[in-house]
Amino acid sequence: MSTNASEAAAMLAEMDVLRARSRRLAHGGLWLPTLVLAALPLLSIALYRNPFSSINETGSGAIEYPYWAGLPEQQRTSLGSYLFWLVAAPLAFALVAQWYRHREQREGVRVPWRVPVAAGAAGLLCLLALFAAPTGHGSGTSGWQGLLTPLLSVAAVTVVLGVVERSTAITVSGVWMAALAWQFCATGRVGGLLGWQSWALGGGSGPALGGQLTLLGLDRPAPALLLMTLPLALLGLYHAARARTAG
Repeated sequence: MSTNASEAAAMLAEMDVLRARSRRLAHGGLWLPTLVLAALPLLSIALYRNPFSSINETGSGAIEYPYWAGLPEQQRTSLGSYLFWLVAAPLAFALVAQWYRHREQREGVRVPWRVPVAAGAAGLLCLLALFAAPTGHGSGTSGWQGLLTPLLSVAAVTVVLGVVERSTAITVSGVWMAALAWQFCATGRVGGLLGWQSWALGGGSGPALGGQLTLLGLDRPAPALLLMTLPLALLGLYHAARARTAG
């Protein structure tokens, strides 16, 4: 009887090992899509006139929306911002699709990769819809204004990727990116704070009129984009290290 129990326990342990190996194999390619999605916002830093400096060339905080560069800050050229998002984003999604197809053929593992790629295609349609969105200059906080940024498309694809790959950390990273992108664009200022946030940071005193976070230069595009993308980039590097060790 004890022999049968030992054999059953050994069989269950072997099945657990096989299941764990299958999961590692199936999700072992997560690092590349994660790093590709993290690279898009980081590369967009080059679209701004003063990504690191606090110099405001226009002398005005009002930036025209839709925010084609991604954040409410002076861009180098409108055409450059259009081309970046309408060319770089499709190339990134195509690279992710090709990567999953390659792994499917080489490793024989199936991940529903077409779902995040379809989400990317939907994101591109949303980018094209920005051309039809009304233009204007931000005045106060507006939820509608917060939607007029290409960064939300990247964040949405990141969330879908996390769901498909069963990675809570990736999903949360996408939500984090979306929340910050929406907030900064809704307030019309990089590092912009909502009323309740400025009230809370002020110790719960004074009117909740909003404000701007200047700590660590977060009122500038480059530090703000680094903050948005850091969790996703770190997760990509972590998964890359794991894949290399497992290989």
